[in-house]
Amino acid sequence: MINEMDDVLVADDNALLVSVLGEIFRESGYSVRTAPDGFVALAMIRDRIPDILISDLNMPRMSGFELLSVVRRRFPRIAMIAMSGAYTGAIVPQGVPADAFYPKGECSVAELFEMLCAIKDNATRYSARAAAPIWVPALPIGEDDFSVMAVACPECLRTFYHCLHDAELLRAERSCPHCLHPVQLAIVRTPADTDKTGLPFASLARTDNVPANLR
Repeated sequence: MINEMDDVLVADDNALLVSVLGEIFRESGYSVRTAPDGFVALAMIRDRIPDILISDLNMPRMSGFELLSVVRRRFPRIAMIAMSGAYTGAIVPQGVPADAFYPKGECSVAELFEMLCAIKDNATRYSARAAAPIWVPALPIGEDDFSVMAVACPECLRTFYHCLHDAELLRAERSCPHCLHPVQLAIVRTPADTDKTGLPFASLARTDNVPANLR
């Protein structure tokens, strides 16, 4: 018997990894859709809201940082697992509004299925919605000005400018000048290339590595 939350959306620009994960999920009885970036994932969510979103953090166009931030605020009932080959350990990276973290290249598919079945607390996700920072791409207002960027307030939806005083500062708090709502900002750096990290070799045995009670 699988987890009652069995509708899964996987977002990752690594086509091979997405193909492998999709096949494993389907063989284990899950309904699964895949997306190459955050914009495509959002379109799929509008079409049908999944139970669980699994997203890579470093993707082109809209990164997983941005995607998870938007989904946590707009669709708080969706459980979310962040994944990346750039971080180690099972702790969710700071500022990422995910319910669990899957370090690609370190954990087996069986461990990913265990994460899926452990995520059930809707109340926790709703309470964490307001605390989720707004991740925005580090795009300048003008072609030659990389110190100022535009931010849309999630409360009043009006736009205001934010100055990047320190290029290395990834997180900041601003008050919207229009409605005074406090806005937690986090800046996304554009990835240089696709995260090619795959699954551990031993985990590619499809459902052989998935515990029987999770299939």
